[in-house]
Amino acid sequence: MSVASVPLLLRQRVVLSIALFVMIGLSWAYLVWMAADMAVSAGGEIAHCAAMPGMTSSSAAYVWWLFVMWAVMAVAMMLPTSLPLVFLFGRYTRAKNPEKDPVPATLALVGGYLVAWFAYGLAAALLQWGLEHLEVVTPVMGELRSPAIGGAVIAGAGIFQLTPAKTACLSKCRTPTMFFNTRWRDGKRGAFIMGFDDGLYCIGCCWAMMLVMFVAGVMNLFWMGALTVFMLAEKIVPRGLLFARATGVALIAAGVWRML
Repeated sequence: MSVASVPLLLRQRVVLSIALFVMIGLSWAYLVWMAADMAVSAGGEIAHCAAMPGMTSSSAAYVWWLFVMWAVMAVAMMLPTSLPLVFLFGRYTRAKNPEKDPVPATLALVGGYLVAWFAYGLAAALLQWGLEHLEVVTPVMGELRSPAIGGAVIAGAGIFQLTPAKTACLSKCRTPTMFFNTRWRDGKRGAFIMGFDDGLYCIGCCWAMMLVMFVAGVMNLFWMGALTVFMLAEKIVPRGLLFARATGVALIAAGVWRML
C-alpha cells in the first residue's frame, strides 16, 4: 500500500489543521498589529509602540525584540510553505504504524523545522541591528536607505536563484517523498531531527529571498505576503525549478534597474 493511499483520520486532520493554522494565523495577526503600532522618532527612539515601550535601538531588549519579530515572520511566512511536507509526514507515520497517533510526531517535525528558521531569525536580527547602527537601514522598519544597495540585494537574490546550491535545496524541498525515504527516523525525536534537517534545506533555498525584505522594509506586510506566495509556489507548482530560474532573471533585471 502506498503512503498516498493512507489518509489521516478525520480527527487527526482536524487537530493538525487547527494547530498549524492557529500558529500561522496568530503570527500574521501579531505582525499586522506590530506594523500598525509602530512609530519611530528621528533620534532612533521607539515612540508610541506598545510592542516595545521605552526601548532604544541600543538596548539589549531591542535586539531581543528584533529576534522575536524575525521568529514570528518565520512562522508566518515559512510554515505555510512546509504544509505539504507536514501532512505527507503524517501519512507516512500512520502508514508505518496505523495504531499510533501521528499528531505528536508531526508536531515535533514542525518544531524542528521552526527551530532551524529561528536560528536564521537570530542571524537576521543581529544583521538588522548592526545595519541600523551603521545607518544603512532605517530604525525598526529595517528598510535600506541606499537604492544602489537595495538594487544589489535584489540582483544578488536573483543570481542565487540560478546557482547549483539553489537548485539542490529547492529539489529537496520539492520532493518530500524522497526526503523521507532517504532520511527517515522513528519517534518524536527522529521527527524533530527530520524537521530540523528540512528546515536547513528550506533556509538554503530561501535565505536570499528573505533578505529582499530589507529592500521593501522588514515590516512591509505586502511584501511579506508576496514572498510567502512566491516561496510556496516554487515548491509546489509544476516545473518549479524553471519558475525559480525565470524569477531569478527577473530579479536581476529589477535589481540592475534600481541601481541605475
